[in-house]
Amino acid sequence: MNIEDIKKKTKKIKKEFYFVNIGIIALGLLLVIFPGQSLELICRCVGGALGIWGLFRIWDYIKLRQNNIFGSFSLVQGCALLGFGIYILARPDTLAAFIIAALSLILLIGAVLKLQYGLEFASFNSKVQWLQAAGAVIMIAASVVAFINPFETASVLMIFLGISLIVDGIWDLLTIIFISRFVNSVKEDIKTAKKSRKKDNKEYIETEYYDEDDFDEDDKK
Repeated sequence: MNIEDIKKKTKKIKKEFYFVNIGIIALGLLLVIFPGQSLELICRCVGGALGIWGLFRIWDYIKLRQNNIFGSFSLVQGCALLGFGIYILARPDTLAAFIIAALSLILLIGAVLKLQYGLEFASFNSKVQWLQAAGAVIMIAASVVAFINPFETASVLMIFLGISLIVDGIWDLLTIIFISRFVNSVKEDIKTAKKSRKKDNKEYIETEYYDEDDFDEDDKK
């Protein structure tokens, strides 16, 4: 893999990181604005997605059953996914606890990432390491609170999760912006150092050249 491929892959990862965090912020806003309906809506969306996925797998089996030796696996998988999707659509409350646990896990994963960023920044003696450490502590505390669920109603829990997700998403967006600026500043420092080194080498070569000329003139005398 050459440098251009690495640059393209880095840009792609950065774009995906932006989209993921924008999605997390949007999800947080949904939970805050519609705390009562958002959990049921998420459950129904998951059920609908599973059902559609199941239908696609069944269609794959019908379309490829004569050419695919193990096509029956697609049929079994499709039927299972379709069955789960229909059940969740009919009983969205059965998935609610899992969705809450998944959202809490997202906060915990965000905390681990912030801790990792803090350690990376610490290796460069950057002051941002303390900001990332503070973010990690906040997100760990938020995920623990969400897992314990000390709130009286589900709506309050949804609002808490929504605010936590918004903070997490904005924090990570600011982090990636700072990382980009930091990388650019390092690149500029490297370019400046290379230019300075070339200049020093050029001056050294010119000095040697003049010294040799002086030496030749002394020999002639």
